[in-house]
Amino acid sequence: MTEIASHRGGALLWPENSRLAFEQTARLPVEQVELDVHPSRDGRLVVIHDATLERTTDGSGPVAARDWADLDRLILKGSGGQRMLLLDEVLEIFRPTEIVLRIEMKAGPNRVPYPGLPARVVSTLAAARLLDRSVLTSFQLGTVAEAPRHGAPRRHVWLVTPDLQTDVGLSAVIELARGHGVPMLGLRSNMLEPAAVAAVRQSGLGIGGWACNDSATIARMFELGVDVFTTDRPDLALAMRHARVTPDRRT
Repeated sequence: MTEIASHRGGALLWPENSRLAFEQTARLPVEQVELDVHPSRDGRLVVIHDATLERTTDGSGPVAARDWADLDRLILKGSGGQRMLLLDEVLEIFRPTEIVLRIEMKAGPNRVPYPGLPARVVSTLAAARLLDRSVLTSFQLGTVAEAPRHGAPRRHVWLVTPDLQTDVGLSAVIELARGHGVPMLGLRSNMLEPAAVAAVRQSGLGIGGWACNDSATIARMFELGVDVFTTDRPDLALAMRHARVTPDRRT
């Protein structure tokens, strides 16, 4: 069965990466929840997508340039006054559920990886006893390949940009993943078609999709049979999957 991951907690339904989004996602029958982490200046793991604060908070500047005590005062836009969360706090929201934590390890404003981020993420998950219920992802191949060296389960995913896939070709992407011991690729939805899925599967790698937010794209993910896809509309994806597996009893 193709699994559904609630992207940033369902970013088209609730303020992304917010407590509200995660608490709502925890009530849904999705298999995974996707979230993003950046380190603060003092090494805390902050759940936010962008490397800078302007788009989603009332603050400004790089996340990594401020201590958590300062970041904790900021408000998420459109959230009704909610603040940003630490990874530890999100883990506690999902602890009572069976939902898999799909954690994207982000890079800095210049797309340079944060030193030591995989080790910090793995350590936090292990301390919470949720490491076995996690999937670590990154657009930086070196970052995602490093995670198992710190004890992460070998379910890590390399997220591939369309530009890279176009520039070097899917075959080269597959070989890079295999060469770094990465067991699964995440391709953008518009770069996924039957031949690509077949090529990835034939190589022995898993395949997922991202940026799947409308009914046509979601339907195509189910038709392609990808392992998992992330979506800002988990409600829509769940309804469509239910319709596919439930016989129409109308006469």
